[in-house]
Amino acid sequence: MVFHQFPLDKAFLVATWLESLVFGLYLCIFCLSIYVNFTAIGTRSMHNRIMFAASMIMFLFASLHLAMNCYRMVRGYVDFGMAPGGPVGYIGNLATWHHIFKDTLYATQSILGDTVAVYRCWVLWDQDYRFILFPSVLLMGSAVSGYMVCGLYSTVNPLATVFDPRLTRWITTFYSIAVAQNILTTGLMALRLWQGERESARYRMGGGIFMPVIRILVESAALYLFVEILLLSLYSVNYNAQYILLEIVTPIVGITFSTITLRISLRSQNRSLKSNGGTMTGGATQTIGSMPMRPIAVNITTIREDDGSPIEDVEANSLKCETN
Repeated sequence: MVFHQFPLDKAFLVATWLESLVFGLYLCIFCLSIYVNFTAIGTRSMHNRIMFAASMIMFLFASLHLAMNCYRMVRGYVDFGMAPGGPVGYIGNLATWHHIFKDTLYATQSILGDTVAVYRCWVLWDQDYRFILFPSVLLMGSAVSGYMVCGLYSTVNPLATVFDPRLTRWITTFYSIAVAQNILTTGLMALRLWQGERESARYRMGGGIFMPVIRILVESAALYLFVEILLLSLYSVNYNAQYILLEIVTPIVGITFSTITLRISLRSQNRSLKSNGGTMTGGATQTIGSMPMRPIAVNITTIREDDGSPIEDVEANSLKCETN
């Protein structure tokens, strides 16, 4: 089968169009997550304030990234449509300020998402630095390779592409670290929750509360992981369609971050409503990391003699899922 290269002019248009669609989804999820966080778990603790600040920064970066791509499309296809080289000559120039700024936003968004994932691992593992040592090393490698690429853009030939030999090793390193970091941090968080599931099994009656959280965590991270693997694969074979996936990574990082918090917050709120007979009570919700949880119900059974005196009390210890 003959391998046909995807035209660059179509790749740039489709990439911006698809990013706009994904950003629209992100905007809805972001607004809903902000509402749920303010009404359900609030922002009173230091951890919640950090998560709130991270979500705001991610949304700002995603908005700026889309704005820059729209600016580049208008300039390329309208102002430079009839210029030598056409839209591809303008948009494909790696050394321009708008291209460097756009890709710096992308690199920063990806690094910020990995930083938040490492922070969540640190919180879940009781602030034990041993469990985030290797993820932190990968994080530094991601920052070096990502910003190195942005710095090299200003030195390459205006006619060069992202497949230039001076860029390929750094870009491949950045993509590879993103895939490894996602797998590692998601695995560490899932492992910690699985341990909590095993420990709580001795004290609870009924279904566990950690397994649904593990599923939410893995399912939400799967989208970002899938896009990163596909992006790495397309770049490795020098296929221009990688531009399409490259532009949607920035909003997808925000979607992954917001979806995890949103889904678990809604699940916790729903369980609280059921446990209180449909009435939401005040007070803070217990959390594990940034993940609000519910206390496990305690059943106490008392057996009495005919005269009413108790002869046996069977009590189950309560486990409240709260860290830091």
